[in-house]
Amino acid sequence: MSRESFVRNIKKYWTEIQEFGHLRFESGTATNSVGAKNTTVFCYLNEDQATYVMTLSKNTDKVRQCKRSLVKAFKDAKTVIKTIVPQQSERIRELELELAVAKEINKGKELDSSMLIMHGKEIVLALRGMSDQIVKSEVLATEIVQPETGKVSKVLTADQLKAEIKKRTGQKIPSLKWVTDKLRNMNRDDLLIPVTRHSTSEYVAPDSLDEVIDLVFGNTRQRLIGE
Repeated sequence: MSRESFVRNIKKYWTEIQEFGHLRFESGTATNSVGAKNTTVFCYLNEDQATYVMTLSKNTDKVRQCKRSLVKAFKDAKTVIKTIVPQQSERIRELELELAVAKEINKGKELDSSMLIMHGKEIVLALRGMSDQIVKSEVLATEIVQPETGKVSKVLTADQLKAEIKKRTGQKIPSLKWVTDKLRNMNRDDLLIPVTRHSTSEYVAPDSLDEVIDLVFGNTRQRLIGE
């Protein structure tokens, strides 16, 4: 049975073949034995269509061989569908689940990062049910001696204040003066320690740090119910 006669039967019984499913011809390029490329016309047949077309051919030796090959091919295809495809589908579901879990983990990390900025580490740990992991760390401070009185005061230098505020709120402050000016505008000079050397400078006391942060960043920091 030649390809030409097979295609001729398809075209001749086109309407009948389409009773077993949609059918259409397509064109493509094929390379022959000498390397030349030729345009060829073909169509895809489902099992019922292929079986019906084969019944339209005479039962010559070649036709019977083709029919046997056709039956074996569809049998092998069904075996693949029953075994390999379900395994692939299961693996696809596993990968989809892993992807979904990874996305949720990333969302959690992004949420934790935002919560750290808005509420601080202690609140985030408490919300995660890990209050036992909350560790109170002592604020690093600098001792300064007042030249005139000899009084020793513990204060936060500009770098220390920047580091503590960044650690607790995630916020960056431009300078120590930026904080002291804000406190002065709020009439909270009581939270500042003046130190006079060649000129008078003002610092934040370590014990006042929590209140300073709440005052300076209170308007932009989201608060939890009951916090």
